[in-house]
Amino acid sequence: MSTVNLAQTRADQEHSKPSQGGTLPIRSVVFVMGTAFLLRLAVITIGHTYRITPRRDHFQFGWEMGRLARSIAKGWGFSSPTDLDSGPSAWTGPVYPYILAGIFKVCGIYSKASAWVILAFNSLFASLTCGTLFQIARHLFGPTVAAATAWTWALFPYLIYWPVRVVWEVSFTTFLLSLALWLAIVLAERNSGSLPWVGFGLLWGLIALTNTAVLILFPCMLAWAVGQLPARSQRSTAVAASALTLVLAITPWTLRNYQVFGRLILIRDNLALELYEANNESSSGFWTRSEHPGNDPDSMQRFQKLGEIAFMDEKREELVHFVEQHPDKVLFYTGKRFYYFWAAPPQASMVGGFELRVARHTQFLLASIFAAAGLILLFIRRHPYRWLLAPFLLVYPVPYYLVNPFPRYKHPIEPVMLMLIVYLLSEANRIRLPAGFGFTRWRAL
Repeated sequence: MSTVNLAQTRADQEHSKPSQGGTLPIRSVVFVMGTAFLLRLAVITIGHTYRITPRRDHFQFGWEMGRLARSIAKGWGFSSPTDLDSGPSAWTGPVYPYILAGIFKVCGIYSKASAWVILAFNSLFASLTCGTLFQIARHLFGPTVAAATAWTWALFPYLIYWPVRVVWEVSFTTFLLSLALWLAIVLAERNSGSLPWVGFGLLWGLIALTNTAVLILFPCMLAWAVGQLPARSQRSTAVAASALTLVLAITPWTLRNYQVFGRLILIRDNLALELYEANNESSSGFWTRSEHPGNDPDSMQRFQKLGEIAFMDEKREELVHFVEQHPDKVLFYTGKRFYYFWAAPPQASMVGGFELRVARHTQFLLASIFAAAGLILLFIRRHPYRWLLAPFLLVYPVPYYLVNPFPRYKHPIEPVMLMLIVYLLSEANRIRLPAGFGFTRWRAL
């Protein structure tokens, strides 16, 4: 679809919206973001979520990212992602560990003050996601869906959990990805020069250095956005500007890795370990905590002895051997992880003496089904943005079918999932089943 058609669709949407007159505070995206932020700060402060358990020297305070941040704050550089001194690391992207290290320098390593500040940082970007989500939903589906989506993101308890309890980059990544989605929409509709596409590539560089796995959506988003440009020369310029800027943005970290390890490591080096942890003799298709160097003392010591790169090479060899010997198991495990990515991995859920395991799976699965139904409705109605949103559900999860599908790995696409769910519910009264479908047909059987 061309820029002209997108603009016309946008005009039609605006024309079909009811007049809003004086905008109520509840409709104000700033009010929504402020409410979301204050609510999250209240949960952190009143709920004492900043009191992170001191077990294993505060390992749950960011896990490997916390260990990396501690090393940076102590002047040891980007190193030692486990309890032991194991030397330089490329375990993860550098952005979030350096942010956490800066907080450690000011507020103290593993202190309650540092925990409060980093959770507030997470909450700030979770709240800003209300704004990007509002803009995207209003542009695609109108103000009613936008308001409902933003308020749900602001108030729904499950969506509050991640920024206020987990010291990880997931809330920051989620905001950046939503911002990239909004920027892709803007660039597709504005016949601008190359500079905005440079900004698009720079944003994706930041995303890549924060959460490398999300980078799988960059070619999908870029292909859709440039496909809306009217001239072939404009498309070439947009692709070159965005891709080259992305490469330049990650190059300093890649050069650091080459200088430190003597080999090409674009951003991070632990993919082989994550794949092996989910596909080995002791695994049932999920992450084997007992063999992970972040948890198991023996693996940790071997990690220290070999060094990070040699350890990852060893895990790569073990992974290849297992795949060659048990391709059927790998395929079966992949199928299990596909299901559990959308329905949440097995986990004991005891509340008041009642086992809620089935309820937990059901609520995750229902959200996934409704989001998928919303996407299907977009395709049925040939919505002009259907191919922009489809990769969030079809492409993004693919790497997680091969490793452990932690629920937090799905969080970056949950803004789009929520938007699709709200859209589906808003359109429910307009969906008409074929004549003769329903109870009359069942009576005839």
